Amino acid sequence: MTFNKEQKLTLKTCFTIFLITILLLQFSSNRIQGIQNETYEYSKLALVSTVGIVINDANISSYSSSGTGSSDNPYIIEDIIVDTTDSIGIRFNSVTSYFILRDSYAKGNTYGVYLSGVSEGRSQIINCTIEGGLSLGGINSHYMTVYNCTLRAGQGSSFSRGLNFTKNIMEIKGTASYSIMRVADENNIIEDNVFYGDSSVVRFSHITNSSVRDNILNDAGFYFYQDEITDILNNTYENNVINGKPFGFFYNRTDETITGNQYGQIYVVNSENMDFTGYDFGKIGLGMQVHNCTNILINNVNVIGRDGFEARKVDGLTIENCNFQGLWQDTGLDFEYVNDTVIQNNHFEGFKWGFDFDYMDEVQIHNNTIFNATEESIGIEESSNIFMTFNIVSCYIESEGSDLALVFASCENVTIYYNIFISLGNLGAYPVAEYSVTNIVWYSGVLEVGNHYSDWNGMGTYSLEGDVGSVDLYPFIDIDEDTLTEFEEVILYFTDPFNADSDSDGLDDGEEVDTYETNPLSDDSDSDGMDDLWEVTYGTDPNVNDSTEDPDEDGLTNIEEFNHSTLPLNNDTDGDSFLDGEEVDAGTDPLNSSSFPIIGGTPYLGLILGLSGGFGVAAGIGTYVLIRKRKAKPSTKKGKK
Repeated sequence: MTFNKEQKLTLKTCFTIFLITILLLQFSSNRIQGIQNETYEYSKLALVSTVGIVINDANISSYSSSGTGSSDNPYIIEDIIVDTTDSIGIRFNSVTSYFILRDSYAKGNTYGVYLSGVSEGRSQIINCTIEGGLSLGGINSHYMTVYNCTLRAGQGSSFSRGLNFTKNIMEIKGTASYSIMRVADENNIIEDNVFYGDSSVVRFSHITNSSVRDNILNDAGFYFYQDEITDILNNTYENNVINGKPFGFFYNRTDETITGNQYGQIYVVNSENMDFTGYDFGKIGLGMQVHNCTNILINNVNVIGRDGFEARKVDGLTIENCNFQGLWQDTGLDFEYVNDTVIQNNHFEGFKWGFDFDYMDEVQIHNNTIFNATEESIGIEESSNIFMTFNIVSCYIESEGSDLALVFASCENVTIYYNIFISLGNLGAYPVAEYSVTNIVWYSGVLEVGNHYSDWNGMGTYSLEGDVGSVDLYPFIDIDEDTLTEFEEVILYFTDPFNADSDSDGLDDGEEVDTYETNPLSDDSDSDGMDDLWEVTYGTDPNVNDSTEDPDEDGLTNIEEFNHSTLPLNNDTDGDSFLDGEEVDAGTDPLNSSSFPIIGGTPYLGLILGLSGGFGVAAGIGTYVLIRKRKAKPSTKKGKK
């Protein structure tokens, strides 16, 4: 086959476009992969090693392609590939020279690159990919620069003082580490980076005079660890994005209501009279932090993360109607030095520790569910004036006393009743304990009600474990008297142990479970539009969708009978000799015998015609009765009303 010049030119053009497209796609693919595996192409002079290498002042020049090690002419160490199972890929040990490690790949078992004893401000890591258990880090590596690198790690590395960390991609692989990275002390720059976590955090500890800008965090957030007010307000936090939404950083704010679910994470400091309502924080290390504030309301907030909510030095805090879903890692509520606190109508599940409270005063905990903690559901220490009612608490207790649904230590003035404590794992283990507590009462003498303890045998009083010697005079089983025990309600059927009718359908939970086998959490178990109580009362099947059936053959289906309050097994509910369906069609009331369909405009038409035709009273009455008998078709079926 031959081609003319025009065809050849077209083929060349197409081929060129094809090659350019392939190159662009490859470039795009490499960019999109981001934190995925790259192909490293270095010069033929690249150093490739399967064992870790150590670079120090004595040999650094031999690893360098140029430079003298001075501040204005640093050693350039480039095109190194180290992929080793040794503990460290590349180790800089006791280096006083200035150097730049660039365009290299380093992988080690613990660190990909580790700096030990490197003089302050001497190191720069640029355009590198570093992998390891901790990827990049070191001791006393102050004022180091990390620029345009990809870092992959199983755990977060620590940096401090003078870190310049910009335009990097950092990924945590696995759930072992809570932190993607830790940054401490002064003069840090954390800007224009992308972090990929596993419900992790970038942790800041006592950082001052630092800038945190234009970072993107995926499945991760920020965590401010033990920072002082003066430290926090001396930094800049701008244009950071958490899971696709702005990071909500609030300081020195007053009298505001923050709604709209527009923030991916919220940190509140040195503020007062603030309401936060209607937020969803998902796949995050910590949903919210509140530090050094007064009168804060958290309402209708949902958190999925390792930690739910942290508060430090707060006076006046209310958390209500919230849902905290843990990832079996850390703590639902972590409070310290928080006074005048109300925690009510919340749900917590999947945390190691449900509540961890220290140095609290005036604490009210009501109507919460704290489920399935793996270490301790509620731990309260060094706190006073605590009042707890209507809480449902369960904990996986493997060996008696190792983990608890509730423990008080060094507390005073505690009142606690109408609560349910359940031990999981070891079902016979005691679920609560008290140590060094003064003036604690586990019941209400006025109401004569105490608490439920899953290890109580149902006889007599209940003696609390610990060194105090308290006794609950009124422990209970089946407080709502629906014939289901607290354990059955909480663990098996998920019903409300304080409410005999959890779904408010008129049937007790025990009736639904044991008698009718209906769903105690749904008022319409078969979803046919007819509630369970109506069905069991009038004989239809509450577990089968029989809404379209017409068992009494009155022209009304069961759902129509339900809507008109007629009897599904009696075709003439009001006994007026007209079928319920006929009355509904005619617009009369099937529940009122004085209301029935008329013929010819009036039920007395036959009587009037008989009299006016000269047939006499008897003929007129007879005509009226015949008309009624022709119309009515009474059924022999009887319904239960």
